Amino acid sequence: MHQEQRYSSKVSISIVLDTSAILAKYPLQQYSGYIRLYTTPSVVEEVRDSESRASLELVISLGRLIVKPPSRRSIAKAIMYAREVGEHTSLSKTDIDVIALALDLHGRGKTIVLTDDYAIQNTLLYIGIPFKPLRTIGISVQRKYIVYCPNCGYITSSIGEKTCPLCGMPLAKKVSS
Repeated sequence: MHQEQRYSSKVSISIVLDTSAILAKYPLQQYSGYIRLYTTPSVVEEVRDSESRASLELVISLGRLIVKPPSRRSIAKAIMYAREVGEHTSLSKTDIDVIALALDLHGRGKTIVLTDDYAIQNTLLYIGIPFKPLRTIGISVQRKYIVYCPNCGYITSSIGEKTCPLCGMPLAKKVSS
């Protein structure tokens, strides 16, 4: 009897979609009932073309896609992890939100993020949250980077910083040893 209960219960899987998964119309595909699809309000805001917007509104209205903002705590953690791995200048606010939502859902069962973004993938690999690319091969090796100014040596820890605040040169990224 106890063993039968184990086989009859279904594992809940949370799938977090970034903008590329929405544009690929992933929520319109068939999937089993124990899979829940999530995205963030910032991803919804990025979908602007009329065809993608119409399909997005349809899946939200049908309850196939849950739009959920990430917690502030998980946003702070996502930023911390992005800095640790050196992806903080490559990730947008929306990317951070996707990672943070995955962190929120990760403790509740299996969570997978659908993304073609290599910086998101690298950060998720570092954290230990699975991801699945849709239109790219994806990454298989996690790397840590240093974002620095090749002119004066400044090293940044600011999210989204692209130019050196000291000398104005574009920042570069190199694999950390």
